[in-house]
Amino acid sequence: MNDDELHDLIRQTHPKPEFPASFQRETWARIAVAEQQSWIAQWRQWSESLFRWVAQPAPAMAVVTAMLLLGSGLGRMITPDNGRAALRTAYVASINPLVAARLSTQP
Repeated sequence: MNDDELHDLIRQTHPKPEFPASFQRETWARIAVAEQQSWIAQWRQWSESLFRWVAQPAPAMAVVTAMLLLGSGLGRMITPDNGRAALRTAYVASINPLVAARLSTQP
């Protein structure tokens, strides 16, 4: 049996399926609906609407102000409350090596 006869035999045993004219359109429509209902698509839509809202001047200013207040509040809560004198001494020691050396030798 040569290749042409084999190909003819395969074509006869596996006929090409007949699809309706709207098959491809309906398939892509189902895919589009499934993509819109996916979790990733919903997350993307939510994040885009959030970024559009924050891109306006008033909400952007509110977000920046809230982040500054939150950051300074957390920074104040985390740092130890040493007094002004201790902070001043630490600053001077950080910029003057002679003071730092003198403070490390004191008991």
